Amino acid sequence: MSEQVTTTANQGIKKGLLAGALALLLLALPGLVMAYPGGGGQPGMGAEAAPQDFDQATLQSFAVASVQLQEIQQEYAGRLEGVQDQDKAIELQQQANEKMVATVEEEGLDVQTYNAIANAMNTSPELHARIMAKIEAEQNR
Repeated sequence: MSEQVTTTANQGIKKGLLAGALALLLLALPGLVMAYPGGGGQPGMGAEAAPQDFDQATLQSFAVASVQLQEIQQEYAGRLEGVQDQDKAIELQQQANEKMVATVEEEGLDVQTYNAIANAMNTSPELHARIMAKIEAEQNR
């Protein structure tokens, strides 16, 4: 009976860890990008950038990247749901993170700039509205 209790406890721990991994993946988009090693994205970094520091092309790139990041986030959240192995869950998180960083860079941004825009959005209602309009337009393409 002790072996069954241990097995049940281990399964509960694994499920808890996987639920935690899934929760991390579902956090705000900049959160995963900021976690990229060497990406220069420490929380709060770049928050001092004023909205006028970003030109329209940069904001458009941010909007395109944001839409793509949402798709990646949804894809990997779905893939993580069925995972029972903690190592596999960590591997999927790393893959998602790498894919998200590559997506940001493919749009002509670096991770630090992406995070600076995301932080500026949180402090500027006007910038937030402008970017959300661009994101909505991108989603409707």
